[in-house]
Amino acid sequence: MPEQNSFTNAGTNTGPVIFGGTIHGSVRGGNVQREVAVREVAEESRPPRSVSSGSIAVTPGVGKPPRVFITYSHDDERHRVLVREFATFLRADVGIDVRLDQWADDGRRDWSLWAIDQLAEADFVLVIASPDYKRRAEGTEEPHLGRGAQFEAAMIRDNITQDLPRATRRILPVVLPGRRVDEIPSFLNAHSTTHYEIKEFTPDGVAELLVAITGVARFSLPDIGTFAGAPPEATGRSGSC
Repeated sequence: MPEQNSFTNAGTNTGPVIFGGTIHGSVRGGNVQREVAVREVAEESRPPRSVSSGSIAVTPGVGKPPRVFITYSHDDERHRVLVREFATFLRADVGIDVRLDQWADDGRRDWSLWAIDQLAEADFVLVIASPDYKRRAEGTEEPHLGRGAQFEAAMIRDNITQDLPRATRRILPVVLPGRRVDEIPSFLNAHSTTHYEIKEFTPDGVAELLVAITGVARFSLPDIGTFAGAPPEATGRSGSC
């Protein structure tokens, strides 16, 4: 959210914020086709958009596309533009319902309530790694700097505390081009849990991230064959005296 805003009324939130939604996927043929159905709400779908490159094809044509909220800090203008380009690619080219503060500044807004709503309604939350976000998320930043990122990160930490397994699946640390894994907030356990390094804004470049969002592995587990039993030499019986 725009970080020049303070959250003097954030205390009006009296209940916990829980991330919702479910994702369903399917694997067909040699390539992976992902059909994303979220919250199974009967409503008219927009015309499906498909993106294919290399070994992945994404077709959000069943039900609603997954809703994703991007939380990040306004380190500098270059970083803000990079985040917007990433969000635009996911929304326009991959067909994910991405929500970003830069698209919501069309009028005076209570940004704390906006953040609460986005975090509550999102199926997944993408945490964009950067030096400023790490400081603000870990509580080492000056209180008056980056208050939007500090507010959102505090809510994310609270959700992790409420339900660690569920939050681990929903909160996805993302490292954009030019950023480093060490810039992921420490409470997201970047070195012991999965993180998503985006090298380029292409379907192949976001393939691993789409696996997390769809819940469909890039490669299917082969069927197990018939066990033939232990060979004779394994039992010490070679057949000779």
